[in-house]
Amino acid sequence: MMELTINPQTKIGRLLEVDRDLVIRTLVGLNKKFSKLKNPLLRSLLVKRVSIADACKISKTELTDFMRSMKQIGFKVTGDNPVENNIATLNAPFREPLDYFELDVRPMLARDKDPLKEILACIKQLEDGQGLKLINTFEPLPLIHLLADKGFSFRVEQPEPNLIVTYFSKAGSTPDETATIPLTAPAVDNDQFDRLLKKFDEHRIIFLDVRQLEMPKPMLAILEQTPNLVAGSALYVYHKKIPVYLLPELEKQGLSYVFKKIGPTDVNMLIYKK
Repeated sequence: MMELTINPQTKIGRLLEVDRDLVIRTLVGLNKKFSKLKNPLLRSLLVKRVSIADACKISKTELTDFMRSMKQIGFKVTGDNPVENNIATLNAPFREPLDYFELDVRPMLARDKDPLKEILACIKQLEDGQGLKLINTFEPLPLIHLLADKGFSFRVEQPEPNLIVTYFSKAGSTPDETATIPLTAPAVDNDQFDRLLKKFDEHRIIFLDVRQLEMPKPMLAILEQTPNLVAGSALYVYHKKIPVYLLPELEKQGLSYVFKKIGPTDVNMLIYKK
């Protein structure tokens, strides 16, 4: 019997901490849209922010069916039923930007491609006074949570069925609040890399070569390994470049990193837990 008691506001991440494989397998059986939880990048970005109620709304799953499936695998379900997803509590006062960059992700969704990478790239490139107009088929609750944490305000409109337009604005935000991705690559320190490497026993180093993988597979492969890192162990990555999009995720996991440049398209990366 699982000891965790859940309600609609329980974060998906808490379920996965108990038994990730069983929970994902059960949810995929309930609704195939939950197969996205198999993607380690999406898990890392979203599951700590998204509640059961959020997940049901996004996937168009009945909350009662979700809770019943979790009860069947051993979770305790409370009688509390805070179904209403109050994302308004996340929202700062919305300040209309001077103009918007428009991104329609419906074609990507139709190809069963996750648009998160493209959305984050657009957010990074927004100019001062510019917002993002995101056109979608559902309310992007995980993204709203993610960007609200970074100081963005938002406004959601539904002009017609199956069409959701979400406006994001960083007007009035401070640079620190909006810096989701480093604007410049971190410094490479070959000497520090070599010194740190000597501190680890070779049998406690995981070696990973991602140079032949197509984007975004290098990032996914690295994030598959980082949960295994403990104090005194390290992940040694052979990469073609410094993966700047990966760095904020490593920092959220409490991991440190250092780079050694071997050649124009050859970079070694050491990831470790202090």
